[in-house]
Amino acid sequence: KRNGEKMKLCLMLGLKKTHCVSDGNQCQSHMCVHGSCVDLYQAYACHCEPGYEGRYCEQPQTATNCSVDNGGCDHDCTESEDGPTRRCHCLNGYKLADDHRKCIPKGESAPGRRRRPKTTIKIRPQSSYTKPMDGLLPWMVGGEVGKKGESPWQVRNLTLQGRFHCGGVLIDESWVLTAAHCLDNNLRLMVKAFKHPDYNKLTVDNDIALLRLETPAPLSDYIVPVCLPGRSMAERVLHLNGTMTVVSGWGSEDLNTAQFSSALNVIKVPLVSHGVCSRQMHPFNITHNVVCAGILGQRTDACEGDSGGPMVTLYRDTWFLVGLVSWGDGCGKADKLGIYTKVSNYNDWINTQPLGAVVVRSPVPVVAATPKPGGGHRK
Repeated sequence: KRNGEKMKLCLMLGLKKTHCVSDGNQCQSHMCVHGSCVDLYQAYACHCEPGYEGRYCEQPQTATNCSVDNGGCDHDCTESEDGPTRRCHCLNGYKLADDHRKCIPKGESAPGRRRRPKTTIKIRPQSSYTKPMDGLLPWMVGGEVGKKGESPWQVRNLTLQGRFHCGGVLIDESWVLTAAHCLDNNLRLMVKAFKHPDYNKLTVDNDIALLRLETPAPLSDYIVPVCLPGRSMAERVLHLNGTMTVVSGWGSEDLNTAQFSSALNVIKVPLVSHGVCSRQMHPFNITHNVVCAGILGQRTDACEGDSGGPMVTLYRDTWFLVGLVSWGDGCGKADKLGIYTKVSNYNDWINTQPLGAVVVRSPVPVVAATPKPGGGHRK
């Protein structure tokens, strides 16, 4: 009976029959504290009793579903269909710890991890703020100069002439995400570009594009891909009203110059609910393909030159990509919010491209006034 169960488990794991015999009983010295041992090929697994979890069933169970605190999981959480249990999963570049909740980086350049910056932040003086104006203002309003290594997934998109054009975010050593409107007007870049097929230039809906690098980026302490969350996890814990996010870019610092910033600038802004955003941004149409962020009454905002750049948030020691800088009604208006493409809505589309190692777990789903053509973009 034991050999038959073992053979069934081996086949489920995709192992050959020849690998499932004559390796002895791996359960003879098992360490399952509160559970039974399952004999596998040159290994064993613990089937925990109710109320316990972990690799050796040594941990009291902390959650039975994913609804509260993401089930205690660092990354993805899935609920069992045949009982009140949940399982934690880790994204690419990580492995599940023995407690079956935490995710441990497999290497020094694991996605979503950055080395601690050592330089100090230089906060822009108050005089860098301006009075609210109509139209597009050309800098990240109210930002700070970023620290070295603070945004190792940040990308500068250049034209064929070598001029800075838009921001982007590294999601794999060979792939970059940016805003689709950065590719308007048949702009020629130095990389292959793929706009989302449903991108609407007038409404700026589905404002997302992929760029394929000619050669892989040399990953290091200062060049690291960001993590792409599954949609379920993103909706459950990352998109909540008030979640603090970090947005970065090289937008111009001075209204009277055409030069972009030589330093990466960073702002910290909280997410705002869809309902509040729709009311505050009236008469513009706010779809469910975006997230909104900002503090009403303040002028902290992304602006020209920041388009396509990352909006990230830190969850349990991992940085996840929440949005891409998309558009706004002017820049830095005290009564307006910034609009960012909701990246987790496009996991399926991202995964249909030949991305290689980029995998996200959860699938994606899928008039009022619209943003001013060209005038509301954050290029």
